[in-house]
Amino acid sequence: MNRWAFWWRKLRRQMWVSVSLYAVAGVGAALLAVVLAPWVPREAAERLGGDSVTSILTILASSLLGVATFSVGAMVSAYTAVSSAAAPRVSALVTSDTEVQKALATFVGAFLYAIVAVTAVNAHYYGQEGRAILFLFSLAVVGLVAFRLLAWINRLSSLARVGHMIDLVEAQAASALRERRRAPRLGGRAGRIDAGFRILSDRTGYVQNVDPARLQEVAEAQDCQIEILAAPGRYVRRGDPIAAISLAHCEGAACDAFRSAFAIGGDRSFDQDPRFGLIVLGEIAAKALSPGVNDPGTAIQVMAAGVRVLDEWEATAPDGSEEVLHPRLFAPCVTEDDLVADVFGPPARYGAGDVAVAVRLQKLLGKLARDEGPLAVAARDQAEEALERSRLALSLPADIARVEAAGRAQRAS
Repeated sequence: MNRWAFWWRKLRRQMWVSVSLYAVAGVGAALLAVVLAPWVPREAAERLGGDSVTSILTILASSLLGVATFSVGAMVSAYTAVSSAAAPRVSALVTSDTEVQKALATFVGAFLYAIVAVTAVNAHYYGQEGRAILFLFSLAVVGLVAFRLLAWINRLSSLARVGHMIDLVEAQAASALRERRRAPRLGGRAGRIDAGFRILSDRTGYVQNVDPARLQEVAEAQDCQIEILAAPGRYVRRGDPIAAISLAHCEGAACDAFRSAFAIGGDRSFDQDPRFGLIVLGEIAAKALSPGVNDPGTAIQVMAAGVRVLDEWEATAPDGSEEVLHPRLFAPCVTEDDLVADVFGPPARYGAGDVAVAVRLQKLLGKLARDEGPLAVAARDQAEEALERSRLALSLPADIARVEAAGRAQRAS
């Protein structure tokens, strides 16, 4: 992904950005009324420019602060509930949810609009025509607040549900997998640079994004080839190699240019890291199977979501040969073994002693193993490992027989 697009997407998900934009829009709307005043007909100004607009603005100013405070409290409660019931990595999806951001931003923006407008009216900033425009603006704000309030109430009914969080993580994982499936090597080629200069990281953290177009541009300027050593999702320490170039030496400015294509931060990102969504799904299953929660139904729901996500990977096959968009770039691809282990490994480990989970795991992995290909091979290997874990964890021969029968039935289908 282009590095500027990545930073803009990351910035856009911050709560304060949308709230600030709506706040500026609200203040601007309150002050814009005086600019539009000359275009208001005299008859409309006499009808709409009375004292009723002051009453509307007073009601908005007095009520929306409480609504905004309540909404923030509800969001914090949902954030805490999701962190404890699902996984801490999932809670970031609460604050980045577009419906949540739009609701809070609307309430704050409308509150500031009302405060500024009331202050301007009391300061005689508007004439009769300006108050008429303000009256129409206020009606539009009331309608927008009512719509957002209804949408917010509807979102609250599902915001802290684990099932809703599973759906959000599934959507993020499926999107990232589809993007990587279409460009398994980020538009580059398969290959290695065994001898050459190593570009070292200047930060410690996870590689969140790599801009292949930027790497191709710098490689053309330096007349070399480049290999990505730290793909998105890799944890690097300051001084670790993140790329290799086919040059014996690289100047400081050129190294900084190569390094600028890598975004490194404290957390993994869903956008260009196709494994992260599957890892988070596995964490939700592991949390559900912990003794303190003991919710095998959620683990089974997670495994079903994992099958759907991996089915997206299988269905979004590359069109014939992979198109090479960046011929100077060498990049690794994601293996099916890692994808299957990320989402099914935790329930296989922590649910080995639960008959319902173990049987469902064998059935779902059997569905993935029916076709030919790397994903089917990885699913069979994971099923064999999970079966061996269940043999060790289960004490009753009848339970072991049920798990083995589920595995045989799916392999035979």
